[in-house]
Amino acid sequence: MRIMNDMTSSLLHKLSISALALFSFTAFAAPTSSPIIPESRDNVGWWKERYTKQVETLKSQPCDVLFLGDSITDQWSTNGKNIWNKYFAKYNPCNFGISGDRTQNLIYRLENSGLPSQTDPKVCFIMIGTNNTGHSKGAEPAESTAMGILSVAQHLLVRYPNTQVIILGIFPRNTADDIRRTHNDKINTILAKCSLPRTQYVNINKHFLGKDNNLLPNISGDKLHFNERGYEIWAKAIMPYIKKYCK
Repeated sequence: MRIMNDMTSSLLHKLSISALALFSFTAFAAPTSSPIIPESRDNVGWWKERYTKQVETLKSQPCDVLFLGDSITDQWSTNGKNIWNKYFAKYNPCNFGISGDRTQNLIYRLENSGLPSQTDPKVCFIMIGTNNTGHSKGAEPAESTAMGILSVAQHLLVRYPNTQVIILGIFPRNTADDIRRTHNDKINTILAKCSLPRTQYVNINKHFLGKDNNLLPNISGDKLHFNERGYEIWAKAIMPYIKKYCK
C-alpha cells in the first residue's frame, strides 16, 4: 500500500542527500541488512498482526501526537498504559512502535503503509536504534544507524508537511560502561548534528540516570525496558514539547 508518488520520492531523495552531507562515513563491508533499506518482518505472525492493527488505528481516529519506534515505544500500551492515559489522552496520541524493530523495519512500515492517519499529527516522536546496536552487538557503525534514524525523520517530513518531528536520543541501557550504551551514545552524538527542517534532536537521558551515570533504581527490570515509573519520567520530560506543538 504505497502512496509515494514521483514528486514525493524526489523530495525524499533530496532530503537524504542533505542528511548524508552531515557526515563522513567510515568504509565498511556491506552488511546483509542495511539500516536505511526497508525490511519487512511479515514472516513473524504477531508482528504482522500488530502492524496491521496500528495502521487501522491511524485510519480510524484523530492523531495529534504520534510515537514511532521499537519495544520501548510499543510498551506504552502495557507497562506505560496508565501514564499514557494520564498525560497524553487529551492530545489524541497514537502508538506506532513494535517490539524488536530496527530502523529498517520502521522504514518499511512507513513506506508500506503510507501512514494513513485520519489527521496529520502536530508532533512525532522517534525512538529507534537500540535494536540495531543490540542485534549487531555494536558492530554496525554508529554513522549507519544514525542514517537509519534520520531516514525515518525524512519519511515523516515528506508524509506530514506541517508536522514537527522530534528525534529522541536513544535511551540509556545497561550500565554506564556497557559497550552497547557507549555505542548508542556515539549514535546520539551524530544525531545531535541533525539539521533537517522541522526536526529537533532532543536528549532526555539525564532524567533516567543517577549520579553514577547508571539507570535510576526501580525504573527498569532488565536495564532496557521501562516500568511505569520509567514511563512517567519519559512523559514528564516531553510534555513541554507536546504542549508547545499541540496548542
